[in-house]
Amino acid sequence: MIKSFIALFFAVGTFVSIHAQIIQVNAQFDSTAILIGDQIKLRIELERQNNVRVQFPVWRDTLTRHIEIIEAYPVDSTGTADGMFRMQQDILVTSFDSGRHVLPPIRFPFTADGYTDTIATRPIFLDVFTMPLDSTQNIADIKPIYKVPIGWTDVWPWLLRFGLLLLAAALIGFAIYAYIRRRNNKPIFSAPKPAELPHITALRELDKLRSEKLWQSNHTKDYYTRLSDIVRTYIEGRFGVTAMEMTSDEILSGLQNTGFEDNNLVDRLRKLFSLSDLVKFAKAEPFPDENETSMLDGYLFVNNTKIEVVAEPNDVEKEDDTGTMQEHITEKKTNIQTI
Repeated sequence: MIKSFIALFFAVGTFVSIHAQIIQVNAQFDSTAILIGDQIKLRIELERQNNVRVQFPVWRDTLTRHIEIIEAYPVDSTGTADGMFRMQQDILVTSFDSGRHVLPPIRFPFTADGYTDTIATRPIFLDVFTMPLDSTQNIADIKPIYKVPIGWTDVWPWLLRFGLLLLAAALIGFAIYAYIRRRNNKPIFSAPKPAELPHITALRELDKLRSEKLWQSNHTKDYYTRLSDIVRTYIEGRFGVTAMEMTSDEILSGLQNTGFEDNNLVDRLRKLFSLSDLVKFAKAEPFPDENETSMLDGYLFVNNTKIEVVAEPNDVEKEDDTGTMQEHITEKKTNIQTI
């Protein structure tokens, strides 16, 4: 009988030792005492071997009837230096019942090497205290009175009314303005500012590009990209050819379809576009004189094809019967000798 008891004792001790080696669990509160309504965390830490599969409890709204769950955070799992896996979960809790409360053992079923068992935490105590009453002070509210915040539903009707008033005022003001303009035989809307002539824009952009000295600072690709875009934009505005959407050959073909017959300028333009394509798509490195020539070809093309609308104050007619003079605006095409 005694031998059997001793054997059973050693068998249980061996099982507990092996049990502690493959899985361990611990649970504790941040603090053992809180004021009623305060919040603390319950931290559960579990270490297990790789071959152990453990199931965490599914938390609802309470731990016990005196301890309520506010939020259960996800389980975090990390490896340790000794080959174990540490699983950790935090649970935010509170209590509205004063006194000493006991959190009973939390059980974790697990499976290891074909057998199933359960491991549990130790019971935990939590003391919940109430606020001490000061009999020397008058009774007062626990918290001060808060004003109810103004929400969107309270504001938007007033914003709507204000918007409608502004709209009505704008319509009335526009009606008065239109009446006054019509009474004075003036247009309601002022004439739009005339668009800038294509060659003015092109020459300004060429001057800007030349002043930036891009190819001199090894930005050759940016130099030719901007140069070809300036010329393409000018062709589109001057000749009506959708150059920004065409290849170089399509641009030259479309330009000639408009009746443009200056073969020397076409050859220079072809050379500029061809060199630009080689730099942009084949990573070519032109010589410095080629870079300068490309810029000059851009200037030459714009200056030899631009159309200006100029006022000629000396070209006037005789005064009419009312004593007024008319100033003639003529369209003048600038002729510059081809370089």
